[in-house]
Amino acid sequence: MNPSKVLCAVLGNLLATAPVVSALAQSTPSQTRLPDYPTRALRLVNPFTPGGTTDLVARIVGPRLTEAWGQQVIIDNRPGAGTNIGNEIVARAQPDGYTLLVNSAAISTLLGFYSKLSYDPVKDLAPVVSVGEAPLVMAIHPALEPRTVRDVIEYARAKPKLLTISSSGTGSSTHLAIELFKSLAKIETTHVPYKGGGPAVIATVSGEVNAIINSPAVVLPHVKTNRLRGLAVTSAKRSEIAPDLPPMAEAGNLPGYEVQGWYAVFAPAGTPRRIVQAINSELDQYVKSPEGRAKLLSIGLTSTGGAVDAFADYYRRETERWVRVIRGAGIKND
Repeated sequence: MNPSKVLCAVLGNLLATAPVVSALAQSTPSQTRLPDYPTRALRLVNPFTPGGTTDLVARIVGPRLTEAWGQQVIIDNRPGAGTNIGNEIVARAQPDGYTLLVNSAAISTLLGFYSKLSYDPVKDLAPVVSVGEAPLVMAIHPALEPRTVRDVIEYARAKPKLLTISSSGTGSSTHLAIELFKSLAKIETTHVPYKGGGPAVIATVSGEVNAIINSPAVVLPHVKTNRLRGLAVTSAKRSEIAPDLPPMAEAGNLPGYEVQGWYAVFAPAGTPRRIVQAINSELDQYVKSPEGRAKLLSIGLTSTGGAVDAFADYYRRETERWVRVIRGAGIKND
């Protein structure tokens, strides 16, 4: 099935059960709710357009908080400027727990891409909870000789810059995955950016480009029909989304290679710890539950959850890593 049709179907299902303004729940009081929070509606800012994965995550997270706490969660889509518009709205909001942000791993790349920002994505936002994640998938056109990641590396070393790899666009997570691959493998390839995963995979299937690193929803349908040869996933371990594919680090003998697409909730810096902890506890329990896991898997994500401090540390390390990769590759967005 066409990935875009699958996404539309999933969005339709979620919209049917989780409108933008979540209906008030009639459930028993949640153990995570505080005596004085929340007492009114919450605003969940999504810095992407409706219909994408981040929006789908918001439509899972928002209704869950409404169900648990009996207060409306209003999803506010504020796309633009590489997510900086929505991010800054939350960074500048009152740190009272009533304005939250849902974002993807893209937020960890901003300090590398932009030399001047009116807010600091690390200092001005408080990590709350990781919700879900998914690796990217590396695949190659079946007519090419390499059959493994190690074969691809040997091929690229023997023929510098001849191997072409498509991405969803300059500065995208798929582009960064390619740059990290080149850096760790010490090879030279030619990056071919497209305007989205759809055009990138079409170019690779047609043979216009040799290889691709992109989302499972984009790549795996073509691997299953043998129009592309799947080589690896970009996660540190095997993924339940593509269990037959090895991790890139293992397949290419590239210690330290890991690229995860992840989705998480943030609050303004200075939000009281007890409120951050309450949100974390509620969503951590939910994403680890059978219902939460199933909903996330339906949009191509595995659930994560975890403690506040663990996610905060991960977010800091991811930001530092991508700043090094972006600056090392000389990529600029401003």
